Amino acid sequence: MSTVVVLLSDKRSGSTMFQEELCRHPGVQTVAYSPHTYLETHWWLMGAVLLDRPGPLFVSGSRYDGYGTPNNARAYMVDLLLRCVPDFNPPSDNRALVFKGWEALASAYAKPIFFEKSPQFLSQWAAISLLLEWADETDFDVKIIGLVRNPHAVMYSAAELFGSAPETRQFAWLAGCRNLFTLKSLLPDDQFYALRYEDLVADPVGGFARIAEFIGLDPYPACGSGVHSSSTEKWKQDPDHTLLLDVAVQQVAEKLGYTDVELMNQNGRVAATGALSRRPPAQSAKRINRLRHTLVKPLVLRLRALLKVQG
Repeated sequence: MSTVVVLLSDKRSGSTMFQEELCRHPGVQTVAYSPHTYLETHWWLMGAVLLDRPGPLFVSGSRYDGYGTPNNARAYMVDLLLRCVPDFNPPSDNRALVFKGWEALASAYAKPIFFEKSPQFLSQWAAISLLLEWADETDFDVKIIGLVRNPHAVMYSAAELFGSAPETRQFAWLAGCRNLFTLKSLLPDDQFYALRYEDLVADPVGGFARIAEFIGLDPYPACGSGVHSSSTEKWKQDPDHTLLLDVAVQQVAEKLGYTDVELMNQNGRVAATGALSRRPPAQSAKRINRLRHTLVKPLVLRLRALLKVQG
């Protein structure tokens, strides 16, 4: 049976490495194009926005605003479909677009495994609930993999790349992990597989062999051959990383198998400021980036779709 494998993780948790290594396997394919980075479709989060799912189902308490408007989310989805499954005619009905469009993507790429990773939606139950709804309806075998990483490493990497404040960013990590616990309780053992980033980089070839078995493939020695662990504890060497984890984050991290030693921040004991001293991205640059993703790019995608239809 053809299989759809969805990796759920927080940002900066190793999902791109995971994708690159798993897709070395000749039996695994991901989309050939996406309007988003790293061949991430964002499908179910875009679907949640397009279908106007209730605000409390989003981690912020209101509809995710990263696409600007529901119509912009639709423009992104249609563009992805036109490029990846050009024979599929995107339906005008939004719900049909979300479910039939994803089914078309799965049919095109599950030969036999279609792999998807979009770390944007682990903390968004609005997106996960749609994914579960599709999984209940489809004839595809659906496997979900949950990937977690030490919250200190995630906060440190997010602060460096995005300028995120670790003191508040840690609660997004917490929300995602709570969703993984819920998924584990909802799904049978043969449909959900959880692992830690640190365990995977410690034994990458063995780790990916076990993942291959879970998704129904024979192990492929090249999977895991490109993994390195040089950045797993980079945060410990930086005296500016002074975050002390909130007790709620500590509790969940321990439940995931992280020890007190792995979660201890000696720098935090000295200077418990709860933030990493990094210059955040300039506000002007953030505004320009937001305008590009919520205004300029959707207009370009609509124009591209129009020209394709007319052509």
